[in-house]
Amino acid sequence: MHWGIAVITLLLVTCTGVLSAKLEDTECGYFNEDQFLKQGSFATPTEHQWLARIVFGKDFEGKIRNDGCLGVLISKRNVLAPAHCFVQYNGEAEAFSVHLGVWNKSSVISQPTCDRDGFCVVPAQEIKLAEIAIHPEYDPLTLKNSLAVLTLQRDAKLNPNVMPACMPPPHLVNETLVGQTFIVAGLRVKEDLKMKTWVNTLSRGFCQSKVSSIVTSSTTVCGYQAKPDGYFIGAPLVGMQVKGDNTQNFYLVGLMIDWRWENNRILSSFLAIRHYLDFIYQNANSLIVRS
Repeated sequence: MHWGIAVITLLLVTCTGVLSAKLEDTECGYFNEDQFLKQGSFATPTEHQWLARIVFGKDFEGKIRNDGCLGVLISKRNVLAPAHCFVQYNGEAEAFSVHLGVWNKSSVISQPTCDRDGFCVVPAQEIKLAEIAIHPEYDPLTLKNSLAVLTLQRDAKLNPNVMPACMPPPHLVNETLVGQTFIVAGLRVKEDLKMKTWVNTLSRGFCQSKVSSIVTSSTTVCGYQAKPDGYFIGAPLVGMQVKGDNTQNFYLVGLMIDWRWENNRILSSFLAIRHYLDFIYQNANSLIVRS
């Protein structure tokens, strides 16, 4: 049995080398059309590699909805996440580290993950936090401007399973976010594997008419998920940047700050990061924008 796992792990390393050769020229927002079209039961490890899981200090997770939060890697040293993942009503920010490259949330961070069919994933990375910058206008009561920039103690090691998302390109910053199709990926509340699904965005007024309790504001965008899976708060929403007839990359659109059930569907609300670019650039380094 141990020999079988050893062989599988060796195959994983070999496959990872092949993937690296294909991805080595990609700095951010890796896009693969074959992966993009597959809407199966989970996302592969080499999809949406910017997903970060937030690790909290003892007894703090229980204060957060569904006991978990996510973020998005935007550079080797920085992660974005909702501010209400860290700041509760006492005004203190509490977090310990982030996990990068997580495919199975129940797996041990320092060990490869192998399922019953022999599919293995390299270990995720754990990096401790050096600083948490909370948006100065964040309101913990209304969750307006719920955004934090996390600085890691060391650079993330980029590989086919760990890569930053691209920042919004200038020509798309002022485009409407309503009536669009985006993709959200994250770790789910009731399942272990990383998942992805379509999000069809709607007007703020329409979302509030369906679920009056959902958190929205002038800096959010909302919409129904194609699959009714509940994600941890902070799941990144991405769009596709196209040049001519070719899709170049994914770019970051927003972070999930709330979701609610509505007639067996999930309606989600996302903080649109285009409204916070100045704050992000002031508190992060080496962000990538593909023109």
